[in-house]
Amino acid sequence: MRCQTPRNKKQILLIYPQPPGKVAANDALFPFPIQNLTQIAASIPRDYAVRIIDERLRAVRGDENADLVFITALSFSAQRAYRVMARFQKRKIPTVIGGVHATVLPEEAARFADSVVVGEAEGVLAALLDDFSTGRLKPIYRGKSPDDLDAVPAPRLDLLNWRHRLFLSSIQTSRGCPHDCNFCSVPAVSGHRLRLKSIAAIEKELWHLRRLRARQLFVVDDNFLVNKERALAIIRLFHRHGFSWMAFANLSIHEDDEFLSALGDGGCRSLFLGLESINSDVPMRKNSSCSGVENMRRAVSRIHRHGIGIQGSFIFGFDEDRVEVFQETAAFIQENGIELPHICILTPFPGTALFQQFEEEGRLLHRDWQQYDMNHIVYAPRGMAAEELQQGFAWTVKYLASPTSILARLQKSRRRGLYFYIANFALHRSQTKLARSMWSRRVQASFRERHLCPC
Repeated sequence: MRCQTPRNKKQILLIYPQPPGKVAANDALFPFPIQNLTQIAASIPRDYAVRIIDERLRAVRGDENADLVFITALSFSAQRAYRVMARFQKRKIPTVIGGVHATVLPEEAARFADSVVVGEAEGVLAALLDDFSTGRLKPIYRGKSPDDLDAVPAPRLDLLNWRHRLFLSSIQTSRGCPHDCNFCSVPAVSGHRLRLKSIAAIEKELWHLRRLRARQLFVVDDNFLVNKERALAIIRLFHRHGFSWMAFANLSIHEDDEFLSALGDGGCRSLFLGLESINSDVPMRKNSSCSGVENMRRAVSRIHRHGIGIQGSFIFGFDEDRVEVFQETAAFIQENGIELPHICILTPFPGTALFQQFEEEGRLLHRDWQQYDMNHIVYAPRGMAAEELQQGFAWTVKYLASPTSILARLQKSRRRGLYFYIANFALHRSQTKLARSMWSRRVQASFRERHLCPC
């Protein structure tokens, strides 16, 4: 039976945009749950009817019932967001845009939206809805990050499609990042101060997730494991409630065997590690203590010994990279059994120090935001030609997504191997499609002639 929206309730539509025809390496039948929109939905009073549309699952038509439209956008989806809002504005339905791109480029976003939210939305949502009810929406609302995360209600994961929740649910235990990495825009939205949710509030959220029958969690915090004592207290909660979990981490975590043992025993399925580059000349501050192939190999081995899988992120396109980096990185991933590799191209996102640096150096090629997706070249590299960087990326993605490569590296995984078999083969089609969409036979033939890939 179709659920009917009460006629006396105003309808709010929350949209996660996706450019039509966009090929992404992480497209899968079961997409990652949307944290920001479900969090906003939870802060909207229940006298509004709220719906969420994720365009990774179905496209917005523009004729949906709505009295107010909220849309969030990363840089690669900003242009799609602007087109979607135009459809609703033609119907005199007000639109509000937020998210990273709108936060760092509010003047641009304001040309396409009725209102722009800069920063975190919870602090201004009540005022925004009051203004909407009186027909006086302001052009810009500058969100003040809430100090007390316990006052922020648990995300409305119940509003998501079942495909978001079948295998994985997200949870956030803190916000903000004290670091200042030149390629990251997190502090622009959530600030540099680390704000913590109480253990009691986290447990309350876990009870809610249990009712949704979630059993696997992805902790979306950028700094979940920094405070080890607090992290262990939260992990004991996960374990007590029967959750396995994954989280972001720094490679330096390998230095504490006792902590790793506690993570493995506490249900840690895998850690998402920013391995970034095997090139020891790359000035990556995050992993400076583990720079160089041998140090990285030892760190990976120690993490694996505790039964913890690795989702390893590697970035191509640093000024120190040469064309050999593609084969060498692929070999490192295979030899060390990195269970789920994530391959990216260095991308200077708007609002970051890297964007400003490349702009000052005259190296930005364009501002076609749809290409700012970590899969395409948007700046002039120094260590190789742009087409070599693009094709080296394409070859690496295709090579690592092949069934032969997947089976070879997962043979080294001793525990929780089934999850990684499913994850790799779930992404195989999208990753292969992405590589083929940018494939150049001429450049790939040149790589083979110079023995730059094990083809």
